[in-house]
Amino acid sequence: MGETHNQSNIGSGVKDLPRYAIYVHGLASGRRSSTYGQLSRRFKQYSWVAVDFGEDLAQNVERLNALISQYNPELIVGTSMGALELLYADAPNAVKIACNPALSLAQTVRTTIGLGRHQYLCPREDGATELELTEQMCQRYEQYIALQPILQGSKNYAIFARHDELIGDKATAQAMQIVAQSGFEIFIDEDGQHRVSATTIEIIAQIIDKL
Repeated sequence: MGETHNQSNIGSGVKDLPRYAIYVHGLASGRRSSTYGQLSRRFKQYSWVAVDFGEDLAQNVERLNALISQYNPELIVGTSMGALELLYADAPNAVKIACNPALSLAQTVRTTIGLGRHQYLCPREDGATELELTEQMCQRYEQYIALQPILQGSKNYAIFARHDELIGDKATAQAMQIVAQSGFEIFIDEDGQHRVSATTIEIIAQIIDKL
């Protein structure tokens, strides 16, 4: 799969080396998502990296760790399943911003998204247009989340929508508690929903401004 880059701040001197940031998309999305576009346009001080991830949580974390080793990013932003992967990524030198991390991923797939075939939300590098979600996959999600520790970055933040229409209030509250106990500073998006909104971007901007 290819990689999307928004190259900026690249020059000949050491001070002009690119400041990398990685964006990790959610389930059924891809590197061409609208969220990637919003982030790369708004935060041009970073050279953004994004790739297409699959539906296998463990494989996605492994691939994310490889990207971290390759680019040594200053910042990683993840949304939904991507935020979940961000929690488990080994990135001690990067600032982590997890937006609506889907810690109840298996439950959400079973009860809200639904098992079976679904359309991808944006074009994919490999040309795939559909994905399939299975009960076996949900069980693997549960096993991975139960066994893997949440890892901290250099600074750690999580943004949760006040009312997440996909995850639900109860699961959101449980995720918030787990993430807070793992050392992440919590921000509440009063007007946002599960997908990144303008208010979410503004909270991300507040975080980045104080780094």
